Amino acid sequence: MIWACVLSGNLDRERYLELFREVAGRARVHLNENKDASLGHNFLSTLGVEVFVDIFQPVIEDEKARSALSVLRLIESLPDHALWVAFLPEVEDEQQAWSALAKGVFLATDHQSQQATDVRWLKLIFLAIIGRMMLPPDFVEELRLYPNHGDMRSVRPKIRAAEMSIRMMESGVEKPESVPQPVTEELWKELFRKTRCVPLPRESQAHDIRDELNLELSNLFDDISEHFFSQISNTHVDARCDGAFGLALYSLSLTYELANLPTQILASGRLLLRTQVELFITLAYLRMKDDLTVWSQFRVYGSGQTALAFLKTSDLTEVPDYVDMDKLEMLANEDVWMECRDIPLGAWSGKNLRKMAEEANVKDVYDRYYDWTSGFVHGHWGAIRDTVFTTCVNPLHRLHRIPYAVQPMPSVIKDCCSITNRILDELNTLYPTFKPRISAHKSDK
Repeated sequence: MIWACVLSGNLDRERYLELFREVAGRARVHLNENKDASLGHNFLSTLGVEVFVDIFQPVIEDEKARSALSVLRLIESLPDHALWVAFLPEVEDEQQAWSALAKGVFLATDHQSQQATDVRWLKLIFLAIIGRMMLPPDFVEELRLYPNHGDMRSVRPKIRAAEMSIRMMESGVEKPESVPQPVTEELWKELFRKTRCVPLPRESQAHDIRDELNLELSNLFDDISEHFFSQISNTHVDARCDGAFGLALYSLSLTYELANLPTQILASGRLLLRTQVELFITLAYLRMKDDLTVWSQFRVYGSGQTALAFLKTSDLTEVPDYVDMDKLEMLANEDVWMECRDIPLGAWSGKNLRKMAEEANVKDVYDRYYDWTSGFVHGHWGAIRDTVFTTCVNPLHRLHRIPYAVQPMPSVIKDCCSITNRILDELNTLYPTFKPRISAHKSDK
């Protein structure tokens, strides 16, 4: 029904509905005895030129309708292409012609749109007047006087539901063998070949709070450091103090990176947000347990992973450029010589992050952030789709996906600041009293 979509997208509604009525009425005169008739392109292809032209005479005589439909000359895959070519004018401006088609397709793409419903009404009213569909009298009256009779909130859904029931007549088992199948895939291939992709751009949504936030983060780093020194009285290993302050300062450093780099609106920002979520849940779990054995377990596991990384990297014939082997060896031996260390495997707490969040009563953060950000970490399809593809908004391309480099995304900076503040709440519970928090992200700038 592309011809009807083009008219509904490019003519005033009153006019195209009038043309629909006239075409349906004239088709009834010629096709009243043919109970397999329809107004789709595949059935129209079975008509002779004289019958076809007589049915569409009102359209031929309407200059605006004829001009809009001239794009059908360009679509060679239509089964009734030769019939349209017989009376449609030559296309003077191909770009304008494709635009007319795109507008009609776009407005009918939403199957509940006004234009789509009107085209579906045309299919129903034609089948009703040739006796192919037996409908309740009240519904017939609503179709006959559409759209000026009945409650459209009820009539429109009934039209859509009834139209879906006739699909088997058009392309399914009820379609007459003499009528060709709709050329769906051939049509879309031709439209893709003949028209260009139009990428859907994204606007940057970075929050312009860098100067204010940088000052806050710098001051906050100093405040946390000062509070750290107020809590220690000697230089022995203190897994609780080092762990609590270390997690807070690490989150703060990630927030600083996000505030000063485009990362906050790129895929890598989601990776850092995911890391901060894990930092917060880990600290909340450690605070809830607040057992020196558990704090030590967290530290020993991390040191063991560092040692494991050093040992594996040492066996490589070529060390990756990002690794500082001297620094890695120093870190691996800092608490205990590697020769005397066990290297635990699996989750450090023996629980997955979800279970830790539940036990620490912070599952709200897990539910809000973890699943989607983890997709970016693991390279799940959704994250890939969101990062390196965009939607082609050319309606003639079926909204397919096309590559699009460096797409700005909603900034993660406010979320990261909020999580860092919750980390500082945990720090305050463990080592009171620590009051400073980040506030720049609450600005409306």
